[in-house]
Amino acid sequence: MMPRNLNIIVVGALLTWVSVATAEEQESRFTIHPSLLITLLGDDEPYLEERNDGAFGLWLAPNLELGYRADFFELLADLGADLRRYLDEGDLSEEFYRAIVEGEVGILPGLTLRVSNAFRPQAERVSSPADATRNLQQTNQVDAEFRYWRELPGRREMLMTFRGSHFVGEDFNALLFTDGPGVITHLDFEPDHWEGATKLELQTPFGERNSLYARSEFEYRTYSEAPDRGEFSILAGMRTRHFRNVEIDVAVGYGMVYFESSDDLHRFVGEGSLRWRLPEGWTWRVSAANRFVSDLAGNVFAETTGRMGIEKHFGELISASVAAFVSRLENEAWNVPKNLFGGAEFRIQSRIGRHTMVAVTYRYWENAGDFQTDDFDQNRVALEIFYRR
Repeated sequence: MMPRNLNIIVVGALLTWVSVATAEEQESRFTIHPSLLITLLGDDEPYLEERNDGAFGLWLAPNLELGYRADFFELLADLGADLRRYLDEGDLSEEFYRAIVEGEVGILPGLTLRVSNAFRPQAERVSSPADATRNLQQTNQVDAEFRYWRELPGRREMLMTFRGSHFVGEDFNALLFTDGPGVITHLDFEPDHWEGATKLELQTPFGERNSLYARSEFEYRTYSEAPDRGEFSILAGMRTRHFRNVEIDVAVGYGMVYFESSDDLHRFVGEGSLRWRLPEGWTWRVSAANRFVSDLAGNVFAETTGRMGIEKHFGELISASVAAFVSRLENEAWNVPKNLFGGAEFRIQSRIGRHTMVAVTYRYWENAGDFQTDDFDQNRVALEIFYRR
């Protein structure tokens, strides 16, 4: 169940916002951008199961972005709906809503406070498409974060953050991975939890276009219906633009997840990315990562993933891109089967006038690991029409 005070939070923030803008009479600092996304799609596995029940759908996503920026604070709001209808598959039709209100204020030089309330849909499982109707749950999360940035001698920088949040979501039938029976189905699982997290990052330059950095992160979650857990990681890395038209970011380190009711999970973690811009509008992207990821039920996995993308701009109005990835999930502490999944997408888009974009996409997705409960393969074709003022 969503929090009863959500409307009060949203309406109160917007009224405060409008009163501030009116009082200071600085209309140039107030922005408003309405938009509408229309998606026509054909999907041969909309249920994310091997059912071979294809469906055609029509998605409508009206949206309103509001913003107000002053010298030492800003207020932002993202309000919208995601209305999904399917031909001859009425049980697939869903409505999701989004009401994200965020405020940030500068308290002292280098010290800021950010507070947000995000009412939005989120993906339930890591191994299924994040935008699939069957993989989305309506959630609400309240965040408060202190961020402190300071410039140190020698052009070095320090960034420190402290964050606390409360998360609530709709009940759903969740798969829970444990060290006992392995996998159990929890009917009407409540994903509600409290979370505290801190991060420290230090960065030092060397040369004109290079920098070294070290980053440590810690978070702890307390769930209503799942074991508590804590997660820690430390990374050291390098960012460079030494080579012309090439951006490289590489980091390696160590990570650990502490579980209240099972063995800890240890792992060397790392991430790396390369972006290469070529003449005549070509851009290549390659990335790889070995890290911990969580699903909506609080299950934690070690994920090894690789991604590649190619994008080509034909003038200023038309672009085409191809992207592919493959990922492997595992959790040695729970001795559960390994999950392997991946996909590829082709997209071509064109701008029509100042405010309208049209795109055609084809996506293929496949789950094919040892964990056969969620195995499926999916082909999806979509026509998107996006209008934004």
